[in-house]
Amino acid sequence: MHRLIRPLLPLLLCGAAHATPAWVMPVTKLYPVPNQTSTPVRTLNARTALNLNRCYALWCDVQFGATRGWVLRAAVNTTGDCRRLVPLGLKDLRRTEAAYHTSRDPNRNGVACEPMDRPLLGR
Repeated sequence: MHRLIRPLLPLLLCGAAHATPAWVMPVTKLYPVPNQTSTPVRTLNARTALNLNRCYALWCDVQFGATRGWVLRAAVNTTGDCRRLVPLGLKDLRRTEAAYHTSRDPNRNGVACEPMDRPLLGR
């Protein structure tokens, strides 16, 4: 039994089990590191499904099939409200980002899931 579990332990500890279904909009490149000067692993068509691990200011750590890599945060979209998106790193979403939607921007200022929206979300 331990022989079966031991190889899977790093995957379980790194958070792969907490990945969230997402997709990219528009066509975007999957990079091995969060740097556009690196050689892309592949090009992802619009609406390509992937698993979102975590997003940062400009990049999202994603899993596409067996390949883990990085895509620009502006290209990533997922379902759910801000309570679900903020823990994933998708906060302060601008209108130019795929995950922005007016339903996530209650004060309609062009920035969704921002700290000032949180009191409005509790209603």
